[in-house]
Amino acid sequence: MLFFFAAALLPGLYWEQGPQTAPALRRAGIERLYVPPGAETAWKNAGFAATSLDIKTLTGFQKLPAPGVQYRMNVASATRIPWIDSNGWRFERGGAKAYYYDVPAGSAALAGAEAAAYGADAVARIDPADLEAFGRMLAFIRRIVQPPLPVRANIAVIDGGSPGMGELMNLLARHNLLFRVVTAAGSNYDLTIQPKSGNPVERVREIRQQLTDDKRLLRIYGSDAALGRLTGAAGRDRLHLLNYSNRKIYGIRVRLLGAYSRPKLASDGVDNASTLDYETRDGATEFTIPEMNTYSVIDLERPQGQNR
Repeated sequence: MLFFFAAALLPGLYWEQGPQTAPALRRAGIERLYVPPGAETAWKNAGFAATSLDIKTLTGFQKLPAPGVQYRMNVASATRIPWIDSNGWRFERGGAKAYYYDVPAGSAALAGAEAAAYGADAVARIDPADLEAFGRMLAFIRRIVQPPLPVRANIAVIDGGSPGMGELMNLLARHNLLFRVVTAAGSNYDLTIQPKSGNPVERVREIRQQLTDDKRLLRIYGSDAALGRLTGAAGRDRLHLLNYSNRKIYGIRVRLLGAYSRPKLASDGVDNASTLDYETRDGATEFTIPEMNTYSVIDLERPQGQNR
């Protein structure tokens, strides 16, 4: 059963090169791929699980921007402020059954991690130079995959589908203000946000003030480029962390609302990963992730009966 979950959650690779590249794909650990029409038989004969996908169908999927980070100069403070290009809010918004990445060199591993963290049905067209990095990320995802858990969030967003609401969700995600798109207000959230005109930046500031930092399910310290997605049910939670910068980050401090047992950490490219400085106090659990490449997954357990 776990095999089928893994297969469903792994991002697909769209590969236009011929079967002569099979040795490179094997070295990268790639077993499943999408290929142009007419090429699937040759790839199957080479031992791969190949599915035909024409470029017209592929470009009919919802195309996603390449994930990453841009550093912009803040004129007032002369500091470099990261602008994160993430697609998490698009996945949360929904509206597509399948997604399509066409990413430049250096972005394939992050695209694969992002799709896996949100359980998105995505196909990636990558630069061949990224094949090994993409394969390593797929291997990590296979190792940590489990059946998906429900999303945990502080904020319910009733989405009217407007560009303004899209930008609002983008900003909420970039500030790690956890939200979920709903069709009606419910009692499971601290705030419900309705479509409303106005400056999205100002609205996010107001939303954070209304929520208060003490009630936030997730807070991250030590990096402006790490975004989280929290899922959980029946006392078992999983936190997905994505590093959108193009370099390793060190000493990320995580605060989760509620008392948890010591977290179990898995990080791509880090052997025997474990958290440091774990403590529970003031109704919250804190711990440090010593180093992180692109994708970390933290599994935690809450005492029976504790929902928040």
